Amino acid sequence: MLANSLKFLRERSGRLRDLAGFAFFAFAALVSIAAAWDHPSVLAWLYASHNFMLAFFYARRQPAKRYDRTGLWLGMIAAFLPTFSTSGSAPWYLLVPALAGYGLILWSLVTLGARFGIAPADRGLTCQGPYRILRHPMYLGELVFRVAMVFCSPNLLFAGLMALTLVVIQCWRILREEKMIDGYTCYTRVVPWRLVPGLW
Repeated sequence: MLANSLKFLRERSGRLRDLAGFAFFAFAALVSIAAAWDHPSVLAWLYASHNFMLAFFYARRQPAKRYDRTGLWLGMIAAFLPTFSTSGSAPWYLLVPALAGYGLILWSLVTLGARFGIAPADRGLTCQGPYRILRHPMYLGELVFRVAMVFCSPNLLFAGLMALTLVVIQCWRILREEKMIDGYTCYTRVVPWRLVPGLW
């Protein structure tokens, strides 16, 4: 009886987290649409569509065996930070890596499917698609895309601080996530690189 009650509470709290995540990204999508409307650019509209996509994936993901609340906050901060950069039209040298990063995000999202999550959590390992090359391709795609966005700001000091913050957050999320997933030690033998092949 007690075991059934605990299971019910865990499932209910998981559904509430998913609902909160959906609400957060739906709100972020609306804010980013308003920002894109004021300062239209390819990156601004891609960022808005990305937030809508994340809301969609939140609505259909599978429950986690384990979950990290601190990692959730880190992910939400990383997702929301580019909203504060005033994005004008992106020059080609920012647009090209941003589109490459966005392509990597889409490939990773499609590969993850219902295993997608913002918070470090154990929803099982994925070894397909870009996850055969890097252990955290979506984090790399997000980092490249968001750093390109913040460097569209006319204030280079602000952009540099935002970019550094995004790098720290993504690395912190990676380290937290790797401690949570069952079977991760075996995965590291197959795919040695976390974020950048030959470096880390």
